[in-house]
Amino acid sequence: MKMKIKKLKKEVLHLSIFINSVIFFYFLKAMPIFTYKTISRFLGVLSFAFMGSTKKRIINNLKISYGDKFSLEERKEIGKDIFSNIVFSFCELVGTTKLNTQQIIDMAEIEGEEILKSALKTGKGVVGVCSHMGNFPLLQYILVKKGYPANVIIKAPSASLFAKFCDKLIRGAGVTYISKQNARKTITEAQDWMAANRGVLSFYLDQHASNGTPTQFFGKKVFAPNGAALFAKKYNCLALGIFSYRMKSGKHKIIIEGPYPLKETNNINEDLIANTSYFMERVEHYVKAAPEQWFSWLHRRFR
Repeated sequence: MKMKIKKLKKEVLHLSIFINSVIFFYFLKAMPIFTYKTISRFLGVLSFAFMGSTKKRIINNLKISYGDKFSLEERKEIGKDIFSNIVFSFCELVGTTKLNTQQIIDMAEIEGEEILKSALKTGKGVVGVCSHMGNFPLLQYILVKKGYPANVIIKAPSASLFAKFCDKLIRGAGVTYISKQNARKTITEAQDWMAANRGVLSFYLDQHASNGTPTQFFGKKVFAPNGAALFAKKYNCLALGIFSYRMKSGKHKIIIEGPYPLKETNNINEDLIANTSYFMERVEHYVKAAPEQWFSWLHRRFR
């Protein structure tokens, strides 16, 4: 009986997420783009105030990472900024439905684009080392709009109706992605896509992975996803860092760096640890540059 009640509550929650998301989506489509920042700040601050456990997790993660660098009040302000940025990123994505291709491309400036072009010319394919920072879905969207063969491995939402809604929006925008809900299927799809396109396959490796590679993050031991390092080694791809953040002007900055030096010896495990650790060092570098724009503070990064 308890299991049935628990399942029912979960289904009701998922239905609520779907309905509210659809309503919010069409509400934003009806609103002028210039109102998005105000809407985002209001909803971001409101959400932070009522997200009890998540609020505590953000404050605690910042304390673990920075020690006493930020006061409690400063950590709370960063928390409000994080939620505001999450809402604003969603608003921006909805706003792209009102823009043409060039206007979407103009939402960001790209530093290091020649690095990407040169890497793709080698025909080896590119593994993109990315983090959940800035408007990271927009990053992928802009790469596609600029004509680059780009794909990304992501975890679809657990709420099925909401997942279908998101899938329709993403595919409708011309963005491809590979779901990582089924490991074997994910690997096969990634292999097939890279063999056919030799493009940019992005991996997001800044969240906890229980079966991942042990490494350091903000001086603490964490387990990081090792898919990027494994894929780059197995398929002889170049590894590039692809990060983004929102500048004070409101425009986005996409930074492409590398190719990263990959350790290649006869000890596969040591190579995996070394390369994943290097990737995480670069993630940490950008998180430190704009901590209020890193969404993974919401997660249990340190365990």
